[in-house]
Amino acid sequence: MQSVKMNNSVNMTDVGFIHDVGGLDKLRKSAVSGDQDSQDKALRAAAEQFESIFTQMLFKSMRNANDSFKSDMMSSDNQQFFEQMRDDQMATELSKKGSLGLADMIVAQLGASMNQAAPVQSGNNLEQDARMAMRKAATDETLRLPADYSYPHASQAKQESQTEAPEIAQIDKMLAARKVQPADKFETPQDFVNTMKPYAEKAAKALGVDSNLLIAQAALETGWGKKVIKNSVDSSHNLFNIKADRSWQGDKISKNTLEYHDNIAVTENAAFRSYDNYEESFSDFVRFLNQNPRYERALQQTDSSESFIKGIHSAGYATDPNYSNKVMSVMRKVESLLK
Repeated sequence: MQSVKMNNSVNMTDVGFIHDVGGLDKLRKSAVSGDQDSQDKALRAAAEQFESIFTQMLFKSMRNANDSFKSDMMSSDNQQFFEQMRDDQMATELSKKGSLGLADMIVAQLGASMNQAAPVQSGNNLEQDARMAMRKAATDETLRLPADYSYPHASQAKQESQTEAPEIAQIDKMLAARKVQPADKFETPQDFVNTMKPYAEKAAKALGVDSNLLIAQAALETGWGKKVIKNSVDSSHNLFNIKADRSWQGDKISKNTLEYHDNIAVTENAAFRSYDNYEESFSDFVRFLNQNPRYERALQQTDSSESFIKGIHSAGYATDPNYSNKVMSVMRKVESLLK
């Protein structure tokens, strides 16, 4: 009889328990059994399993952080397998000993809330009552960790947060009012040309060049809009890949780029200008050319698209030796799409 009871009990220290459907069901039944002692043990088991899973995730993140330093000579699938087993076992032991204290915190908070809940009724409503108690615990404001304002500078930070609230609201209002254009998804070159045509015409009028030439240049620089420089947060909307030098005071995004030195392709990391929308990119392109003396000669050759693009190319706009020829080739594609 004693061995049967042990087999039916929940092994709280077994790391594989979280994958055992039968074990989880036993834990659930213990939680809704109506017996206070069984409920306390079930809460402790769930809390320790949660801490164990959290510790495993922590170990896994630490292992992944070192992946780039691994060598094929010193690493193998078998080694990784046994490292995973050791990490799992270590996580279980740390949870059992309460090394992190996370399980104790969960038990203290949820246990206190459950004790304050209404008495559980007997009968078929036990499970429903237990769920209501857990919901109450999840929404109980008293379970939130209190801020320790006795910590140095903490009280000052509280006062600053309260005084800065109106300023933050004003900043949020300003950001919402900004003309920010989301990054478009250009499925085809036709989509790119149709979107850029109005902006290109305005910029081309300011420079005195053909708008199709500017669209072609933007298409070459960005792969028809599919390779616009961006980061994990937003797109730069930089259609001409203008770099952010020391004179640039706006936003910027860093990215690896391919440059040519003595006709040799070299990958470099550079900072590029970032705009709120594509119209700003065209406008800044016009300013960039007009404000740089090295493009003065090219700006006097606007009657011919080929002469203009070769002029800014030779003045140092791009390091690719075939840049101007590529732009002219793309321009013919743009003209065919507009027919």
